[in-house]
Amino acid sequence: MFWLGVLVTVGFTAWRLLANLKALLRSVTELNERLAPTLEDLAAKAQETAELGERLQRRQGTARQGTTRQRTARSAHGRRRASR
Repeated sequence: MFWLGVLVTVGFTAWRLLANLKALLRSVTELNERLAPTLEDLAAKAQETAELGERLQRRQGTARQGTTRQRTARSAHGRRRASR
């Protein structure tokens, strides 16, 4: 009789465990469906931000190259005057 009680208890526990796992799976699926559009929007915005950052870095690099060229030209111009 004792072992029958243990068996019934284990069976009931396993049955509740499976029911809880199914409920959890259902909740996670619903949450995923609700969050999917938001996550897609965030991914698109992150991509836009990355592209903008890349363009800004390219502009900054171009501006630095222009500044370096101007400094180099000024230095060369100053050297020519000094050598006269």
